Amino acid sequence: MLFKPPRAVSLTLNLAPMVDVMMCLIIFFILAGDIVKSDHRQLDMPFALAAATTDTSRLGPRVVINVVTPAGGGAAEYRVTGWDGEQIVDRVIDPDEIAPLLAQRASDARRDGQGELRCVIRAHRDARYRDVELVLRGCGLAKIRGIVFGVHAGQEPPAGGGS
Repeated sequence: MLFKPPRAVSLTLNLAPMVDVMMCLIIFFILAGDIVKSDHRQLDMPFALAAATTDTSRLGPRVVINVVTPAGGGAAEYRVTGWDGEQIVDRVIDPDEIAPLLAQRASDARRDGQGELRCVIRAHRDARYRDVELVLRGCGLAKIRGIVFGVHAGQEPPAGGGS
């Protein structure tokens, strides 16, 4: 039997498909970059307004303190909103009243067996830290561990609600 000696196989690299793919990618990124630069749209989303049928009893006892900063600077205004056990409250309080108010609400919640009071601090984005710190110190003195922060951008919600 005659066997043929093995021939040396020459390996070649076919670069044509790789060059085609690279050209397609380059064209894609050039076009995508131009589209992104020219397609900027301002998107104004409406505020999410709570529905009147929202059940807030599952959230537990809470107090909401709004830290409102005047447009021209100056001293911050502290507004307490929420349920105080008897009625809906929306009033302005002095900075000296924050700690006693939080302590009273926390002790009322513990005494009534409602659990731990949560404090929601809603501050304007331009509010100074020292203005928010007064509320944080009051929470610390009242031993409130559940603190939730919210920041308001300063835009007023649309009139008439929204949906």
